[in-house]
Amino acid sequence: MRGAIGETLERLVLLQIGAAAATRNRVERVVEELIAQGRVEREEGRTLVNEVMGRARERSEGARSLVDASVQQGLRGAGVPTREDYEDLIFRVEQLEHRVRMLEDESATPPPDDAEARSTEDEADTPPGL
Repeated sequence: MRGAIGETLERLVLLQIGAAAATRNRVERVVEELIAQGRVEREEGRTLVNEVMGRARERSEGARSLVDASVQQGLRGAGVPTREDYEDLIFRVEQLEHRVRMLEDESATPPPDDAEARSTEDEADTPPGL
């Protein structure tokens, strides 16, 4: 599923890049024709190309935002965790691993033997010879 989504997104990006390049070429050709006909000055033509491309970029960003939102909604609907969810889980697992290591270290060092401590105390309280 991820492969198909990734391929689709890659195709959309490539399509968008191709459309932007084609749009710029087309706009420049139209402006060159207007300049050749004397309807627009060269400087005005450059400004016009930049304005048209700026508007196209804005629309493109709006479309990209819609696609991103749709993809995110689809992924959430499919139960795919977000990057933030994933990073939170990684953090929690690391914390648990740390706690387990600490518990293992505690159990590896034997606690002081209470029987030895008691026998030494008992010997001190017992009068000699008994």
